[in-house]
Amino acid sequence: MEAKAILVLGCGVSGLSTGITLLRAGHPVTIWAKELPPNTTSDQAAAIWFPYLAAPREKVDPWAKHTLAFFREHLVPNPASGCSLIMVRDLYAKPIEIPWWAGAVSGYSRLAAADLPPDYLDGFEVESVVIDTSVYMDYLVAWFRRLGGEIEQKEVRDIGEAFKFSDVVVNCTGLGSRDLFGDESVYPVRGQVVKVRPNGANIALLDDEGSNGLAYVIPRTNDIVLGGTAQANDWELAPRAADREDILRKAAALDARFAQVEILSEGVGLRPARPAVRLEAERVGNATVIHNCGHGGAGFTLSWGCAEQVNKIANEI
Repeated sequence: MEAKAILVLGCGVSGLSTGITLLRAGHPVTIWAKELPPNTTSDQAAAIWFPYLAAPREKVDPWAKHTLAFFREHLVPNPASGCSLIMVRDLYAKPIEIPWWAGAVSGYSRLAAADLPPDYLDGFEVESVVIDTSVYMDYLVAWFRRLGGEIEQKEVRDIGEAFKFSDVVVNCTGLGSRDLFGDESVYPVRGQVVKVRPNGANIALLDDEGSNGLAYVIPRTNDIVLGGTAQANDWELAPRAADREDILRKAAALDARFAQVEILSEGVGLRPARPAVRLEAERVGNATVIHNCGHGGAGFTLSWGCAEQVNKIANEI
């Protein structure tokens, strides 16, 4: 049976990962998107494998585990991908029995007291993957096109327009799902970051719930990303000076080397959050929409796992 031609809406990490997975399975794929790299929300991300701000856990953990394995097998071995292994330290201001992300990894270790920053009482270390989006997003575009996929910068305002092109449409529009599909449960969580010149730090630090939360330090190839903010229902895309100062204060609290930094740039991205990730098929007349959206702060972390789930649904149609 001839594979169905599929239209993917959205050219961020979810759209590209899904498109590549479908192409590898033999489906002809075209992407339409309002914005293309380097102007997508994904390009602004301080991308690291870590299942942040995504639910439900029983679905997120398997998707995250699949994605981590995919990164390790297919991307980390290739330096051109911009992906590399990194140790992550997740910090807590109170004792924790097990980290909430334990179900998504094969192993982790508890930090010794000497490895904890001041005012932290517990922490865990796990091997993860850091994704340099300034390299990775272009890498995905090139991979997608090399497999025969086509990309067109095109904003879709009426889903009927997409159905004229294909009767199988994958929705990877993120916040665009509000207008295009009437999904008002999708909302923005604003994230501001500051990129600074490398200073020797080579371990990622995270604090989600402690005195400095939300705070993170993510070393990359040519910079270190400092964050962040998690401002729900905030649509402001311009960096704010007050947020910048708070980010720098929190980074210095995690690691004294960041008391003095050289700022290279700063940016803002709107995480497409949802009470639960939406990954399901919806019949619309004679067509089918496969929704793959609402990944919150875990778009990269869930990308390949969710893409494989989309492929399974597409093969069942």
